[in-house]
Amino acid sequence: MAEDLSGSPGAGPDRPRIGFLHTVPATIAMVEAGMKSWLPGMKWLHIYDGRAREANFASPIGVTPRANLRLWSSLAWQLRDAGCGAVASCCSLMDEATEYGARALDLPFVQLDAVVLDRAVEGFRRIGVLTTTPYTVPHVRRGLEERADKAGKEIELVFGGDPTALEFFASGEIERHDELVREGVRALVAEEVDCVLLGQIPLAPLGPRLEAMGLGVPLLWAGKEAFESLGAKAARRVGP
Repeated sequence: MAEDLSGSPGAGPDRPRIGFLHTVPATIAMVEAGMKSWLPGMKWLHIYDGRAREANFASPIGVTPRANLRLWSSLAWQLRDAGCGAVASCCSLMDEATEYGARALDLPFVQLDAVVLDRAVEGFRRIGVLTTTPYTVPHVRRGLEERADKAGKEIELVFGGDPTALEFFASGEIERHDELVREGVRALVAEEVDCVLLGQIPLAPLGPRLEAMGLGVPLLWAGKEAFESLGAKAARRVGP
């Protein structure tokens, strides 16, 4: 079942509000930290529904189940009706479901890392993409290649990362997970990529620590720029 979790308690009703959709609880804490750091003047709401993740991993890689198209659209409308001026999906596997819902919603409904994918295509040609599950690959590939086609630009994608990292994360072995991510990033840099994109939204909290490694190439993740972009969209509409 879906669970609503309101944020920014005590904020006035005239302040902008952003809605966030989650398929795993881990991204809730990530968003809470991002909002407090980069958009402290805004309210926010969360909806978490684990059924979306179950449906994704029960489907073939690269296939968005129809149930998730309906679910994501319905949940986004709930956030819209709660006064959100923008809605963000916090799952990299839900890009098509987000696009589906956005066609009917009368406010911005985007992936949290949408602006990061924009920057990757705008600024780089040979793009390294770090993932920890093969399920993510076709979704990120699609997002980057569609942007490149629209811009009339040729890009080269180099995917890397250890799929066992996700298993360690799920079992609570976070240090081992993080070390595998670091190794994956180093391997991509060795492939002489122009940048490294953290290709899964939940990897964003590792961004500052990975950047501190002195990689020698830009590292892109759903951080400050992603939240500020959402804030600008939400500010066009005032909450209830």
